[in-house]
Amino acid sequence: DGAHSGYDDLYQTVLVDTPVGPYFAQFLQDSAVHGGSRNVLEEVEIEIIKSSLIKYWIEDFAAYCSKLGGETATIMGDLLKVRADTNAINITLNSFGTPLNEPGMRFSDRKRLYPAVGHLYPAGTSMLVDVGDEDELGRVLELFPQYSSIWGVHAGGGSEKSIDDAFYERDVQQLELAFEGQMHFGVFYAFVKLKEQEIRNLVWISECILQGQKDEINKFVPVFSQHAPWRKSGGRR
Repeated sequence: DGAHSGYDDLYQTVLVDTPVGPYFAQFLQDSAVHGGSRNVLEEVEIEIIKSSLIKYWIEDFAAYCSKLGGETATIMGDLLKVRADTNAINITLNSFGTPLNEPGMRFSDRKRLYPAVGHLYPAGTSMLVDVGDEDELGRVLELFPQYSSIWGVHAGGGSEKSIDDAFYERDVQQLELAFEGQMHFGVFYAFVKLKEQEIRNLVWISECILQGQKDEINKFVPVFSQHAPWRKSGGRR
């Protein structure tokens, strides 16, 4: 059990005084109780740690925003619910073909990675536990209109957009709408997340130039653009 000891030492000497320290401590505590993640291959285990920390952070942040109340709780609550759902869908999708998709691991380990918040929680995440392949995942997401169209992008296969692009487009739409509210702190979160999208756009454009793929340059997600897909379609949620 040297790996677990190594993580414990890392927490005690490095992470204990960092912002992520409490989440890492919670991960170690849950791992000691369940013990399930010790059966996962090393390369998969790193992803379990990452997903666990994100889960704890989302749940903690959502609880904090709820305590603030007012417009902040409303706007941030919806943004974090969508973030939690995106994580749950991606965890399920990325588990296919790995030990996490084995029937026993779905309940002992994969289920514990789903955040206990979101539009999918609890009914949707309960159904995700039983999902074993992409067809089953698609049937679950079809029950949730806000995600059925995003899944259609992935299931279609022929689209120029990936499922990540579809998630990013949906995120940018919601983050932009956060600026239309007043007297709330969600705008600061939205500002940072939109800056992250701008960075992804710059990286994409740079890679297209370096690889001589200039025809692909425009396949990024615009921020505050009149040409954004959701503005062109006239749709607002």
